[in-house]
Amino acid sequence: MKTVSLCYPCFLKQAHSSINFITQDEVKRIWVLKEVSKILSELDPEQSPAYNSSLVLFRVNELAGANDPYAQAREDYNRIALELLPRLREEIQASMDPLEEAVRVSVVGNVIDLGIKHQIDIEGTLEKARGEGFKIFEIEEFRSALENAKRVLYILDNAGEIVFDMLLIEQLRKMGKMVIAVVRGSPILNDAVLKDAKEVGLDKMAKIIDTGNNFVGVIREKCSPVFLKALDSADLVIAKGQGNYETLEGTRPNIFFILKAKCEAVAEQLGVQEGDLVLKRA
Repeated sequence: MKTVSLCYPCFLKQAHSSINFITQDEVKRIWVLKEVSKILSELDPEQSPAYNSSLVLFRVNELAGANDPYAQAREDYNRIALELLPRLREEIQASMDPLEEAVRVSVVGNVIDLGIKHQIDIEGTLEKARGEGFKIFEIEEFRSALENAKRVLYILDNAGEIVFDMLLIEQLRKMGKMVIAVVRGSPILNDAVLKDAKEVGLDKMAKIIDTGNNFVGVIREKCSPVFLKALDSADLVIAKGQGNYETLEGTRPNIFFILKAKCEAVAEQLGVQEGDLVLKRA
């Protein structure tokens, strides 16, 4: 997915959100945003929104002298999600179709995205996911693709969200699948890193690798050989969230995206409305 005009205001929103996490000094906030605004003209619209967003966020951190402004937020959302885990696990086990229910639950965590929205409603999104919230729900295509897949690469998105992903990974393992879960190589926004995976216990149910970088999404030329080998050799890929969709859509067969369309540009690309939930092969 290429960057469109709708993306540019969002780049500044993300910069504003990030600098707010770093400092309460309004003068410094304004200075950083002015400096960040200068690089917008240098961004390449042929690149994905995720790539350009990463450059903006790197610049924010550089100007503010910060390394990981979302560290505490990641811990908080991991804790909140873990509190819900036992109940959701029971509900999935009691479901008539545990795989479908686990897919629906997994999208709930995708509301946790501090780069775009600050307010989250986990219970409301859970209700939506079990109702008419999915505008694209290719569950039978997903089920069919899984039948012949032995190795599944699961590309994670946000901290907190990874707890909900564990419930889907549990179902995949019950189906006899070997699952490799992927985190970011180092912090950006509230994307999950290795520390988060270990904190929630994901390392006890799947092999964990990282992308080898801290760009949003999957920027192939920035990724490690270990990750690229896993990506190219997987029988099936599950990719969570907008950043992974923006960078991986159309790149290989047998890749399924699970996400909430959080902005107009991605919603347009998918043919849905902003706020809609999606399970789609692309």
